[in-house]
Amino acid sequence: MTLVRPEFDRSPLDRNPLRRTRDISTKPLSDSLTQVATPGEVLGFVRVQWNGYAALRGAHLATAVEVGCYASHGMALEALRQRPRTI
Repeated sequence: MTLVRPEFDRSPLDRNPLRRTRDISTKPLSDSLTQVATPGEVLGFVRVQWNGYAALRGAHLATAVEVGCYASHGMALEALRQRPRTI
């Protein structure tokens, strides 16, 4: 008896319209502050806090709103990348 592994079509996972792929770039402004941007706009900032990393959404630091506090720098970047831009 030979077991045959079925082949599944994985292409629908690659074409998921809900999955966003945004290329982001980071620019360190100081030891505790990083600017996060796409080629067309500034998404926000990641600030180091005593309990983790705060993701701030907004083009200007003075008017940015805190999205959340995360355990790692990468999670804060993902929060800014994935959340839709609010007006």
